[in-house]
Amino acid sequence: MGKPPFDLLRKRGWRGLMAVLLAISPLIGKAEHAALSSIAEWWPAIRKAIDAHAMARLNKAVRNTAAPDDLLRACWTPAELRGSAGDRSIQKQASDPSPPERISYQKQALLPEKLGGSIRYVKPRNAEKWVALTFDLCEQAHEKSGYDADLVNYLRDHQVKATFFAGGKWMRSHPVKTMQLMADPLFEIGNHAWTHGNLRVLNGPGMYDQITWTQSEYEILREKLLQSKCAARFGEKAAAAIPPALTTFRFPYGACNAQSLAAVNQTGLVAIQWNIVTGDPVRGQTAQNIARTVLNQVQPGSIVVAHANGRGWHTAEALPLIISGLRKQGYRFVTISELLATGEVFAAESCYELKPGDNLRYDRLFKAGAP
Repeated sequence: MGKPPFDLLRKRGWRGLMAVLLAISPLIGKAEHAALSSIAEWWPAIRKAIDAHAMARLNKAVRNTAAPDDLLRACWTPAELRGSAGDRSIQKQASDPSPPERISYQKQALLPEKLGGSIRYVKPRNAEKWVALTFDLCEQAHEKSGYDADLVNYLRDHQVKATFFAGGKWMRSHPVKTMQLMADPLFEIGNHAWTHGNLRVLNGPGMYDQITWTQSEYEILREKLLQSKCAARFGEKAAAAIPPALTTFRFPYGACNAQSLAAVNQTGLVAIQWNIVTGDPVRGQTAQNIARTVLNQVQPGSIVVAHANGRGWHTAEALPLIISGLRKQGYRFVTISELLATGEVFAAESCYELKPGDNLRYDRLFKAGAP
């Protein structure tokens, strides 16, 4: 009997489903044909209404990204927030691919068409000098990765907004750090898959688990934060300020295919890539080289990728050079959701580091989708 409509919807999107329905319309009765024609006639208006609803949801998320600053201070002491140098350490462990304590998650509205694809950067209205710093918090099944306290402390000390793309397993391994990032009005959290699986190789249930389990883990930790005694005093103000679900996604290794990109978008998540690569996972990288790369390549609406999981070499040392240099150039720092709301997005149909095909090595390294 062919593929069910929602399978087609997931793989081809609403336009693909409509094309299939109209293609089969000559094979059905007059009444059904009239109904399909009516849907096709009204589809632009329906799609416009869906897009308007989705953009309203995104704008609401932007307005609510700032948690009350007192919440952060009420729940943790200054010393607890500062962390320690040992937080950066990466520990090997037995492989743990287990799911979160529950796997249900909030379903998101359809994305507006303008936010489909793999977003590389944004062109802000009126050429505003806005830039989004993003930091990946990756963790694979066989490890507990780190947390760069020096990096986060510098951002806080200098009031720099940033977005952290956190793996679901990383959040489970670092529940307190995750809740601190949630509660901080400077920061936003995005989805970085469960165990950093290569979603250009993984498919089927394994692919969806990487996406949806991470959604679930975020919501579990958000609930725990809001149920804590320190958050209770803020009541609905805290709940309204901390987004109820993740709305953005970053592909591990910057690798996707048409199926996984469609799966992310149809889950209601905006796929965020980058247009500036710091190269901080390379052991020979230096703070000076990282800063030089960012300052030389930045443009209004740039998205910078770096790491805060203990695998960013000299990233924290580069921040003072980057922040001061960008501010001298007149740049302001925004979260990804804020950047998306500022203007026209530039997206690709595939995922790559700087040019199509430049990250295919990860398909050879992780043939099963994950190490």
